[in-house]
Parts: sequence; C-alpha cells; structure tokens
Amino acid sequence: MKRQIRRGTFETNSSSTHAICITKSDIDKNILPKHITFTHGEFGWEFDVHEDSWTKASYLYQAICDTSDGIEKQEKLDKIKNLLGAYGVSCEFTPDQNKYDDGYIDHSNETDELIAELLRDGEKLVRYLFGDSFIVTGNDNGDAFDNYMRGEDSDWNSPLLPKFNDYEIIEKGN
Repeated sequence: MKRQIRRGTFETNSSSTHAICITKSDIDKNILPKHITFTHGEFGWEFDVHEDSWTKASYLYQAICDTSDGIEKQEKLDKIKNLLGAYGVSCEFTPDQNKYDDGYIDHSNETDELIAELLRDGEKLVRYLFGDSFIVTGNDNGDAFDNYMRGEDSDWNSPLLPKFNDYEIIEKGN
C-alpha cells in the first residue's frame, strides 16, 4: 500500500479541511442585529469562504446538531440564547426534520473545540457571528485551501499568511 503525505495532513478517504477564523478585534456592540436565525447547512469538501452571519450561525448550529442529541443539544442551544441575549440579540433555531436530511458538516466530530470555545465565551461568540470572522472550507485533494491559507507555492509547514495574524484559527481537518 502506497502512503503519501500531503501538506502535512494525514489523509483518509475523506479529506475535508475547514478553518474557522475568529477575529480578535472588538466589535461595536451598538450595531449588533436584534435577531438571528440558526438554520441547517451543508459544509463539505467544496472550497469557499463564508463571511456572512447567517452562514456562520448555520455552521455552529449544524455542528451542535451533528454532535449532540436530546438534553445535551437543548442545553447548548439554551446557552447560545443566554449568551446572545446578554447582548440584546434574540435567536431562534429551525426545527429538525430528519437528522440525515437537515444538513451536515463533513467529520463534524472534529467541531467539539469550536463548540466549546464559542459556548464558553459570549464575546467570542459575538465576534464569531457578527464580526469580521469567516469560515474557509475546502479539501486537501487540491491546492485552493492551502493557497488561500498559506499562499501559492507553500508546503505543509509554511506559516499562515500574515492576514491571519488578527484571527484565532480553529482548524478542522480530516
């Protein structure tokens, strides 16, 4: 069996890579929306940069739905309501229809760190949802993700581009 190491990432049959980039900059609390709706979404191998609040909310909601059930899921959703409520933002969550048809995050079990970080810190949750934060999705089968994060002609140990110095990066890669 041939083994190949590509850009320092351990490969399996599925090779989605996501970087959640949370701004370190404070945001003006006076411009927060009054309401946000969390919906299901699909986040797989495609290369994309998601910057809007609705998609960032969908990513977090989908991560919680994919990794939690019953009481644990409801506790996490209530925590989001309480954290955002402290900033004057109400929220709602679209109901589940069918767990396997509602959406997915490829290898969602790797989102535990993201969920824990955002539910531990209300200000970080607000910066993630409403600040200059974004999610980069992609895969290690092509160069688009690494080129965006590390620049053209980068290799697996290249540092992130300087534009990422103002962000806390939570990576999910499989």
